[in-house]
Amino acid sequence: MTASELTKPAPTSLVVRRTFDAPIDRVFDAWLSPDALRRFLIGAEQKVLDVTVDPRVGGSYSITWDTPDGPWIVGGVYREIVRNERIVCAWTWEEDEETGVHESLLTLEFHALAPKKTELVLTHTKLRNEESRDGHAKGWKSIVDKLAEVIEI
Repeated sequence: MTASELTKPAPTSLVVRRTFDAPIDRVFDAWLSPDALRRFLIGAEQKVLDVTVDPRVGGSYSITWDTPDGPWIVGGVYREIVRNERIVCAWTWEEDEETGVHESLLTLEFHALAPKKTELVLTHTKLRNEESRDGHAKGWKSIVDKLAEVIEI
Protein backbone atom coordinates (compact mmCIF):
# COMPACT_ATOMS: atom_id res chain seq x y z
CA MET A 1 0.00 0.00 0.00
CA THR A 2 1.25 3.49 -0.82
CA ALA A 3 0.18 6.91 0.31
CA SER A 4 -2.03 9.15 -1.78
CA GLU A 5 -0.38 12.00 -3.63
CA LEU A 6 -2.40 15.21 -3.94
CA THR A 7 -1.68 18.11 -6.30
CA LYS A 8 -3.63 21.28 -7.00
CA PRO A 9 -2.74 22.32 -10.56
CA ALA A 10 -5.22 25.22 -10.66
CA PRO A 11 -7.54 27.14 -8.30
CA THR A 12 -10.50 25.03 -9.45
CA SER A 13 -8.94 21.59 -9.94
CA LEU A 14 -7.16 18.84 -8.06
CA VAL A 15 -5.48 15.52 -8.78
CA VAL A 16 -5.13 12.57 -6.38
CA ARG A 17 -2.89 9.63 -7.32
CA ARG A 18 -2.56 6.36 -5.52
CA THR A 19 -1.21 2.91 -6.31
CA PHE A 20 -3.23 0.02 -4.92
CA ASP A 21 -2.16 -3.55 -4.22
CA ALA A 22 -5.16 -4.82 -6.17
CA PRO A 23 -5.91 -5.83 -9.77
CA ILE A 24 -7.29 -3.16 -12.07
CA ASP A 25 -10.76 -4.73 -12.36
CA ARG A 26 -11.21 -4.65 -8.57
CA VAL A 27 -10.28 -0.95 -8.40
CA PHE A 28 -12.44 -0.06 -11.42
CA ASP A 29 -15.49 -2.07 -10.30
CA ALA A 30 -15.48 -0.47 -6.84
CA TRP A 31 -16.38 2.91 -8.40
CA LEU A 32 -19.51 1.49 -10.05
CA SER A 33 -20.73 -0.78 -7.24
CA PRO A 34 -23.25 0.67 -4.76
CA ASP A 35 -22.07 -1.79 -2.09
CA ALA A 36 -18.41 -0.84 -2.48
CA LEU A 37 -19.20 2.89 -2.69
CA ARG A 38 -21.05 2.67 0.64
CA ARG A 39 -17.93 1.23 2.26
CA PHE A 40 -15.35 3.75 1.04
CA LEU A 41 -17.21 7.02 0.42
CA ILE A 42 -17.20 7.83 4.11
CA GLY A 43 -15.46 10.38 6.24
CA ALA A 44 -14.80 11.03 9.89
CA GLU A 45 -18.15 12.78 10.32
CA GLN A 46 -20.19 11.34 7.44
CA LYS A 47 -21.80 8.03 6.73
CA VAL A 48 -23.47 6.98 3.51
CA LEU A 49 -27.25 6.73 3.73
CA ASP A 50 -28.04 5.85 0.12
CA VAL A 51 -26.27 5.09 -3.17
CA THR A 52 -27.91 4.54 -6.54
CA VAL A 53 -25.88 3.79 -9.65
CA ASP A 54 -26.88 3.26 -13.29
CA PRO A 55 -23.38 2.45 -14.64
CA ARG A 56 -23.69 3.26 -18.34
CA VAL A 57 -22.97 6.31 -20.45
CA GLY A 58 -25.96 8.59 -19.92
CA GLY A 59 -26.86 6.76 -16.71
CA SER A 60 -26.96 8.64 -13.43
CA TYR A 61 -25.78 8.15 -9.89
CA SER A 62 -26.75 9.67 -6.54
CA ILE A 63 -25.04 9.50 -3.15
CA THR A 64 -26.55 10.74 0.12
CA TRP A 65 -24.49 11.21 3.26
CA ASP A 66 -25.64 11.78 6.82
CA THR A 67 -23.56 14.60 8.33
CA PRO A 68 -23.76 16.71 11.49
CA ASP A 69 -25.08 19.52 9.25
CA GLY A 70 -27.83 17.35 7.77
CA PRO A 71 -27.89 15.27 4.58
CA TRP A 72 -25.49 16.01 1.74
CA ILE A 73 -26.53 14.79 -1.71
CA VAL A 74 -24.37 14.61 -4.81
CA GLY A 75 -25.27 13.21 -8.19
CA GLY A 76 -24.50 13.34 -11.85
CA VAL A 77 -24.49 11.61 -15.18
CA TYR A 78 -21.84 9.26 -16.52
CA ARG A 79 -20.28 10.80 -19.63
CA GLU A 80 -17.74 8.08 -20.35
CA ILE A 81 -17.14 4.56 -19.07
CA VAL A 82 -14.31 2.55 -20.60
CA ARG A 83 -13.82 -0.73 -18.72
CA ASN A 84 -10.62 -0.77 -16.66
CA GLU A 85 -9.49 2.53 -18.21
CA ARG A 86 -11.66 5.53 -17.39
CA ILE A 87 -14.84 6.81 -15.80
CA VAL A 88 -15.93 10.40 -16.42
CA CYS A 89 -18.99 11.91 -14.78
CA ALA A 90 -20.57 15.18 -13.79
CA TRP A 91 -20.39 15.89 -10.03
CA THR A 92 -23.17 18.15 -8.77
CA TRP A 93 -24.10 18.87 -5.16
CA GLU A 94 -27.79 19.33 -4.43
CA GLU A 95 -28.31 22.86 -3.13
CA ASP A 96 -31.16 24.53 -1.24
CA GLU A 97 -31.40 27.14 -4.00
CA GLU A 98 -31.33 26.15 -7.67
CA THR A 99 -29.14 29.19 -8.36
CA GLY A 100 -26.45 27.66 -6.13
CA VAL A 101 -26.09 24.47 -8.20
CA HIS A 102 -22.67 24.08 -9.82
CA GLU A 103 -21.56 21.15 -12.00
CA SER A 104 -17.95 20.01 -11.82
CA LEU A 105 -16.26 17.14 -13.64
CA LEU A 106 -14.78 13.99 -12.08
CA THR A 107 -12.40 11.81 -14.11
CA LEU A 108 -11.05 8.50 -12.82
CA GLU A 109 -8.21 6.91 -14.78
CA PHE A 110 -6.98 3.38 -14.09
CA HIS A 111 -3.50 2.11 -15.01
CA ALA A 112 -2.40 -1.51 -14.56
CA LEU A 113 1.16 -1.47 -13.23
CA ALA A 114 1.42 -5.22 -12.65
CA PRO A 115 -1.09 -8.08 -12.42
CA LYS A 116 -2.03 -7.04 -8.89
CA LYS A 117 -1.06 -3.35 -8.81
CA THR A 118 -3.18 -0.48 -10.11
CA GLU A 119 -2.64 3.26 -10.21
CA LEU A 120 -5.73 5.44 -9.86
CA VAL A 121 -5.57 9.03 -11.05
CA LEU A 122 -8.58 10.99 -9.78
CA THR A 123 -8.95 14.42 -11.40
CA HIS A 124 -11.68 16.81 -10.27
CA THR A 125 -12.02 19.97 -12.39
CA LYS A 126 -14.37 22.91 -12.82
CA LEU A 127 -14.85 23.29 -9.08
CA ARG A 128 -16.53 26.52 -7.99
CA ASN A 129 -13.48 28.16 -6.36
CA GLU A 130 -10.34 27.50 -4.29
CA GLU A 131 -12.34 26.89 -1.13
CA SER A 132 -14.38 24.22 -2.90
CA ARG A 133 -11.21 22.70 -4.36
CA ASP A 134 -9.57 22.51 -0.94
CA GLY A 135 -12.64 20.93 0.66
CA HIS A 136 -12.90 18.36 -2.12
CA ALA A 137 -9.14 17.69 -1.91
CA LYS A 138 -9.43 16.76 1.76
CA GLY A 139 -12.45 14.57 1.06
CA TRP A 140 -11.02 12.80 -1.98
CA LYS A 141 -7.72 12.05 -0.25
CA SER A 142 -9.61 10.47 2.67
CA ILE A 143 -11.88 8.52 0.31
CA VAL A 144 -9.00 7.16 -1.78
CA ASP A 145 -7.22 6.07 1.40
CA LYS A 146 -10.40 4.33 2.60
CA LEU A 147 -10.75 2.65 -0.81
CA ALA A 148 -7.35 1.03 -0.21
CA GLU A 149 -8.68 -0.55 2.99
CA VAL A 150 -11.71 -1.90 1.13
CA ILE A 151 -10.06 -3.40 -1.97
CA GLU A 152 -6.46 -4.29 -1.28
CA ILE A 153 -5.57 -7.95 -1.02
